[in-house]
Amino acid sequence: MKKILMTLFATLLITTTLAGCGNTESSDLNKALGTKAITVTPTKVTREKAASDRKVILKVQVKVKNNSKKSMGIGSGNFQLKDDNGKAYDIYGMKSDNLGQEVMPGESIKGNIYFEIPADLEKGWMNYSVYLDQEPAAEWLLVFPK
Repeated sequence: MKKILMTLFATLLITTTLAGCGNTESSDLNKALGTKAITVTPTKVTREKAASDRKVILKVQVKVKNNSKKSMGIGSGNFQLKDDNGKAYDIYGMKSDNLGQEVMPGESIKGNIYFEIPADLEKGWMNYSVYLDQEPAAEWLLVFPK
């Protein structure tokens, strides 16, 4: 019995170690960050076809919770996407369901943020700033689906 348990434990340890070796980059998806007043959680990342074959539209679904006692506005303009080299990618504003609304105290909303990115880009850093031209209050590493 003891030999069987030791064999099972060794197999489990080897399997766990090998499974971890394949994924060197983890995503911050579902990580709630922000400020004391508002938290943002990226919940889903998908790609959509763009007019050019060299570009795609990246859709990032977020959940926003207002932790304060007053209503707060939030929109796609509060977010920015950069690659590892620091190159920023533009918000794609041609979608009707872009994030942009007021969040009541204690309420949560879901919305989408769109970026136009190169088709071969595999990951990026999305950040959230409370006000434009202000240091980001939160930043997430997002690995994009193929």
